[in-house]
Amino acid sequence: MMEFFKEGGWGMWPILVLGLITVGAAARFASKPERRQIGFVAAMGLATLTTIFHATWTDISAVCRGLADEKFVAEADMPRVLAEGLKECTRPGAMGGVFLTLSAILVAVGMLRIDRKDD
Repeated sequence: MMEFFKEGGWGMWPILVLGLITVGAAARFASKPERRQIGFVAAMGLATLTTIFHATWTDISAVCRGLADEKFVAEADMPRVLAEGLKECTRPGAMGGVFLTLSAILVAVGMLRIDRKDD
C-alpha cells in the first residue's frame, strides 16, 4: 500500500486528508442525518474530486517531462517508461475514488434515514 501511495506522488497527501474528511462527514450524516450537513459533504466531495484531477494532471506532466528529457530516458526504454508512468498516474484516481464511493454510499444511507424521519 505504501508503494501505491508513493507512486501517486505528492498529490496523494491532500487526497488522503480531504478524502478522510469527506468520509467522516458522510458517516456523520449517515448516523445523524440533518439536511444542513448535505452542503458540507457535497463541498468536501467536490474538493476531493478537484484534488484528484489536479494530482492526476500533475503526474501526467511529470511523466511527459521525464520522457522529453533525453538524459533521463533512452529511446529504447520510452514505451516501458511511458506505460509505467501512466500506471502511476492512475493512483490518485484509484485512491480518491474509494473515498468518494464510500462517501456516496454513506450519504445514500443518510438520505434514506432522513426521508424516513420526515415521514
